[in-house]
Amino acid sequence: MRRLRAGLTLALIGSLALGPVHAAGQTSGPGLLSGTAKHKAKQPFTDYTVRARDVGNGTIAATKVLDTAGDFSVPSLTLANYLLELVDKNGKVVCTEGPFQLTQAAAQKTNVNIDCGVPPAAWLLLAGAAAAGVTAGVVAGGPASGSQ
Repeated sequence: MRRLRAGLTLALIGSLALGPVHAAGQTSGPGLLSGTAKHKAKQPFTDYTVRARDVGNGTIAATKVLDTAGDFSVPSLTLANYLLELVDKNGKVVCTEGPFQLTQAAAQKTNVNIDCGVPPAAWLLLAGAAAAGVTAGVVAGGPASGSQ
């Protein structure tokens, strides 16, 4: 058992130490995400940027300014799962679209429409967590408020 724990510890330390080296070698790739955000952004479109966030590690892989027509193109992405964020000139995330999985078989997605017709994934996760918290409180039989 002690050898297993030591082995797992070494594997974890090795992956943490070598992870940045592996990521540093992946400066560009064959992936491309492009489309439009003109339905959600306001004029002038060049006040908005699109960020491609790698879902696997949470980092921003690329940032591109919308062109004058409200379109964007984010080239040279490594093959991964990305969430696109539309950001205004003040740095506020207006909405998100995705995630979009770029693979060897499908390295490009060229018809992305950032319209935010569906709640962002983060809001869905937050709603699920809130529902779980309410359920836990009800099951535990604790007071619902301080007035009880």
